Amino acid sequence: MRGRTALFGPHLWGSNSWNENHCQVLICGRAAMRIIPTVNREGQVEPARTLRELLAGNRDLRRLWLGNLVSVCGGWSSAVAVFAMVYDHSGAGMAAGLTLAVRYLPGALAGVWGGVLADRADRRTVMLVTDVAMAVLAAAFLVADEPGRLWLVYPLTFASAAAGFVFQAARNAWMPSLARPEEYPLYSAAVQVNSLALQAVGGVAGGVVVGVVGWRWAFVVNAVTFLGSAWLTWSVRTGDRYAGGPPTGWWRSLRAGLAVAARTRVVAALLLLEAFFCLGLGGTITGMTYLALRVYELGDGGTGWFYAVQGTVGGVVLVVAAARLRTLPARVHLRVIGVSCLAEGLVTMLLGLPVGIAAALALWGLVAAAEVVYGPAAMTTLLNATANDNRGRVTALWSATATLGLGVSAAATGGLIDTAGIGPAFAGLGLLMAVPGAVWLAMVPRLARSVEGSRAVSART
Repeated sequence: MRGRTALFGPHLWGSNSWNENHCQVLICGRAAMRIIPTVNREGQVEPARTLRELLAGNRDLRRLWLGNLVSVCGGWSSAVAVFAMVYDHSGAGMAAGLTLAVRYLPGALAGVWGGVLADRADRRTVMLVTDVAMAVLAAAFLVADEPGRLWLVYPLTFASAAAGFVFQAARNAWMPSLARPEEYPLYSAAVQVNSLALQAVGGVAGGVVVGVVGWRWAFVVNAVTFLGSAWLTWSVRTGDRYAGGPPTGWWRSLRAGLAVAARTRVVAALLLLEAFFCLGLGGTITGMTYLALRVYELGDGGTGWFYAVQGTVGGVVLVVAAARLRTLPARVHLRVIGVSCLAEGLVTMLLGLPVGIAAALALWGLVAAAEVVYGPAAMTTLLNATANDNRGRVTALWSATATLGLGVSAAATGGLIDTAGIGPAFAGLGLLMAVPGAVWLAMVPRLARSVEGSRAVSART
């Protein structure tokens, strides 16, 4: 999913542990590294200014980030293997589209209830349990590597995705509490850059593994990485692990979260943007898979080359953009959200043109560059508009809205490619992405007033 494919705990900032951890890294010579606090004239520790400072100076955030990095690595290798296995045994674009749809659709249910769970239970425990469950499910893909057992890919993908969305809801509720509000763009970039980096490395590595020794080893690697993620999560104990609100019934808790999202204008607008934009976004992965395996005939690991371009270009743009976004006002963040959607849609429309593989990869890189700036801007806006008591439910609702649209789009695009061809498919997908971006830009003046009010409420919370 977009960085589309996570407020702070007030008790944390006054603690000695945070002041000891949140520091600036200075490199002295070639071998020595010393960490000292970055303090302003008033004697207060300053927020991190770059992604490097954030991760180097914040031990617990760094460990959760590393855990996510490890599991994302295995996940991307496994994704290449699943697509290759499905295409090899079925040969149909619809089959690959259904695989993506089954991966996305659990977010509409499991993600929402995962958000309720994240606001009721120990968020760390939720992450540990789901990591172990995902390790078991990843290994279970080994039994589906036969034409007669290919149907197992769909329930296994559904169960793995459901566990992943619950994990994501807990992580998005807990992990931001390890950063300061001024660091939210950097925090969002830290989470997003994992996926991009491992698209660059994991996609190609997965393609090499699939091409050389077959897809079985990619599934084994994926299972091991989830266990590594669980170990790193177990080592972190600080932050807002609990929502802190009074316990209520499950349905009442869900309704309360929905009410918060509905009455907060900028949150409601983000949800609508996700719903419409992702009707186009989800199909782009199905289309890219078809380009790699059928149009350009890059082999079983062909999607890895597109993932590599997306990860490399997106990662570079994200690191630079996040540091810049940290210094910009809320109104500019809102404009960035709209420009990102509009630009991504326009470039996506060009992917259906009959061009060579080099031009197709270049266009895919431009799509990635337009996409990655959305995450830090949108997540910062969402976090500043949401208090800790509701964070799990609101972020999970945001994710669920996106994944529902992604799933519908992925499934429909597979059938559209099989009947109408790749050109009309990309033209329609791009239009569905560009129009919501243009509408959002027209709404920025009204949304900016809402954001300022939400930030004031969040600060009091």
